[in-house]
Amino acid sequence: MNIKTTVLLFIALMAIALPTLANNNNPGVICAEKQHITAIDFGYVTNIHGGSDWASALNLHLANGVIIPLNYKYNANDDGGKSIIAALRMAFSFNREVTIWDHDHNNCDDFDQVRVHAALF
Repeated sequence: MNIKTTVLLFIALMAIALPTLANNNNPGVICAEKQHITAIDFGYVTNIHGGSDWASALNLHLANGVIIPLNYKYNANDDGGKSIIAALRMAFSFNREVTIWDHDHNNCDDFDQVRVHAALF
């Protein structure tokens, strides 16, 4: 196979693969919907998937009894986790309901997205 054929084959494969890579159609699974936070465990949390992550882990306790860890890729030492943790702290402080999703394995063994709901008066 010459270089021209190799380049054309590579371009054809990338043209097929790029739409798949660029378009993530995984909507995730809602793990808990419109629940109040009753407690948040920060730091060296050991009873979760992914481990304590050098004391950067988070475990979320919800009013419906669900206890779910934040995905280890989004803990306090990860850039994406800092905004999620800030949103959770705000929701806890102001008693706002949250909805959480799992996109990683879609089985709610942890969560990686949070929506904070406005208070409706």
